[in-house]
Amino acid sequence: MNTGTFILLIGVGSLMVIMIFVTIFRRYDKQEPKKKGRIDIVTDELDRHKRENYHLKVELKRLNSMNNLFFASMIRLTARLNPEQIANETAGLLLNYLEINELGVFLYDEKGKRLNIVAARGLSDNWIPKIVYGLGDGKVGLAAEKRLPIGRREFDFFGQKKEPYEAFDPDICYPLIYQDKLFGVIAICRDDEFGEREKNLLGVVSTMTAVALNNTRSFESISFSASTDPLTKLYNVGYFKDRLQEELNRARRFQHSVSITIIDLDKFKDFNDSFGHQAGDQLLIKLAKIFKEHFEDTDIIARYGGDEFIIMCPEIKKQDAARIVGNLLHDLEMYDFGRAKSGNKITFSAGVSSFPDDGSNVSELIKSADEALYEAKGMGRNTVRIHYPKVEKI
Repeated sequence: MNTGTFILLIGVGSLMVIMIFVTIFRRYDKQEPKKKGRIDIVTDELDRHKRENYHLKVELKRLNSMNNLFFASMIRLTARLNPEQIANETAGLLLNYLEINELGVFLYDEKGKRLNIVAARGLSDNWIPKIVYGLGDGKVGLAAEKRLPIGRREFDFFGQKKEPYEAFDPDICYPLIYQDKLFGVIAICRDDEFGEREKNLLGVVSTMTAVALNNTRSFESISFSASTDPLTKLYNVGYFKDRLQEELNRARRFQHSVSITIIDLDKFKDFNDSFGHQAGDQLLIKLAKIFKEHFEDTDIIARYGGDEFIIMCPEIKKQDAARIVGNLLHDLEMYDFGRAKSGNKITFSAGVSSFPDDGSNVSELIKSADEALYEAKGMGRNTVRIHYPKVEKI
């Protein structure tokens, strides 16, 4: 083989090697974007898992913190020995862990067979003293009677048609029961339906509340709390109506009078707007103490509404009752009501009715006193009016 042929062969071989490398590199370049794409996808997935793990750790930490707070709240709840404190602790606990619009904790008065509100959140102050349930009345009364959680579906199932109070229509009610003993009911209003976790929480809280109430070992204290207004410590309207009915029965038997008075504070809303609800509450508490000092021990004084009181005077005619209330209205000028001194006197309007002249039962007497109160307000407030039956023309 001559030199020229050898050089030619070397040149051809080199060219073939170069072409092979070019082909290989072209194939590699075509596959490289795919490999890069796969790597990017895996990297993104790993980053996503890292973020999820971080959020899960944060959520787990939050849940552990909530569980610790929840158990701490339960310990505080079971350590309470006063029924009102237990009811308020329960209300606060549920507000911390559930989305709630309105909430009421009711205690059962075994003697009166009624459920009275002891702790409330989100409800109108004017309505709180008036919301009283008998066994079977509304979802609250039905939960107590059946000793079962009652929602809207259960309410319909048992053939109930409507709630007794327009101002409070709970979505779910849980009875407070321990060892087959009824202590009360928790009632809640909210926009959304309750999930299983929330229902379980409600079940636990209601059971522990019943245990705490049982631990008071004093059904007398529970009955007292169920019969009194939480703010003023006066009797509530449920207890008042029971006592009024008892007194009417006695009045029929012994032929004597029974007078009732409804008192409504004048411009109380303006006072609240000017000085705040806390100042308004303090004013109601102070007035309640004054009323107790002014009336006899045999008289029954109750909080009737947000700024309303109702008083029963046994064996007193309405003219005498009106004179007693008029003296109270006059004596209010002697008391120091702090912020009210700056130009705004504390006054009230009152309406008085009596048995047998103005009614033969509880509802009729209250209606007559309310009409007299309306007349007093129409005369410019700061006065006491006696109810006189209207004589129809023949």
